[in-house]
Amino acid sequence: MAGEKILFADDEEQIRKLVSTFLQRRGYNVTVAADGMEALKLVRQDLPHIVITDVNMPYMNGLELTRRLRENHKTSRIPIVMLSARKQAEDILSGYQVGVDDYVPKPVEMAVLAAKVETLLRRSAAAPATGPATRQGKVILFLHGKGGTGATTLAVNTAVALGTGSAYKTAVLDLNLEFPNAGMLLDLKTERTLADIGETALAEQDDAYFNNFVFEHASGLRLVTGSDKPESAELVSITIVQQVIDRLKMMADYVIIDSAPTFSQITLAALDASDAACVVTNANLPSLKAALDVIFVLTKLQYPRERTILILNRTGTRGLDYDQIEQFFGRKPDIVVPNTPLFDDAADQGRPLVLAGPDSTGAATLRELASKIAAVVPVGT
Repeated sequence: MAGEKILFADDEEQIRKLVSTFLQRRGYNVTVAADGMEALKLVRQDLPHIVITDVNMPYMNGLELTRRLRENHKTSRIPIVMLSARKQAEDILSGYQVGVDDYVPKPVEMAVLAAKVETLLRRSAAAPATGPATRQGKVILFLHGKGGTGATTLAVNTAVALGTGSAYKTAVLDLNLEFPNAGMLLDLKTERTLADIGETALAEQDDAYFNNFVFEHASGLRLVTGSDKPESAELVSITIVQQVIDRLKMMADYVIIDSAPTFSQITLAALDASDAACVVTNANLPSLKAALDVIFVLTKLQYPRERTILILNRTGTRGLDYDQIEQFFGRKPDIVVPNTPLFDDAADQGRPLVLAGPDSTGAATLRELASKIAAVVPVGT
């Protein structure tokens, strides 16, 4: 375990020199910062493998630095060790509450610090666990820039189509935290959501605990819901979402994620974990413009175009025609879902269309979408 990048933040120059020299002699690549604000800038420039930070620093203290790192999808998983001369229990708990992984009191015992750094680096390298006996499913993220496109309906039906038309095991993660609908479309009442996990470190819990938040549909699909009401949405952290995606990848061949129409940090965390992105739009101009904006963001993030599936969902009889839409995007939609009132009828019954009307044109198109996904990101690759 050598060569890993460590960022060390402390406002005392003597301690910075002492600790950084010790860690460099152990083979680590150490960058130092004199305060939390400088540390935050350095982290954004070059992600370290681990952060060691003092508590009391000018401009931004270690607690605020930790909080900001935990709230960003790119830095939320970086292990953090906190140093402090404070030894009261409440001070230590304050660090753990904002997301610190471990705590070393001052004056620092170098052997103790080294042991904790090595332990956290090993743990970070091992998570999520991989190996020949570990299932690693594919993550498909459904994105839309405007409500009313029917993205949730398509996400749920695609998951069911993948599961019923093949031997694939499927799961749906509803990350529309304020207004979730996946459970309703499946006629499943999710009595527990990710908002109920709170500050629990899900990574340290066993499968039996996680299964309390997983609800199985008659088709075999498994559903996890982020939140069941708007006021609970803020209780769902990026870290919890990342850990849930890891768990679902070990349970299912395909994990379908339904996101809210926003590029929040949680949506970006799901995008980071995804193997393909389905961008959903309908035929009216505001929805098309929003979808084009989504694709523009994906391009800026260097998301592979070959793993971006553009879906035109004709939710009504009006809107631009196919040629106008192709010209608008500069590409053909990969899938065109025809307008049919059967979608609404199936939703009112709490049954996915692929089950309620398997012989319909809409169901056939959904199976085509499922086949497209399986071809773009086949299981086992």
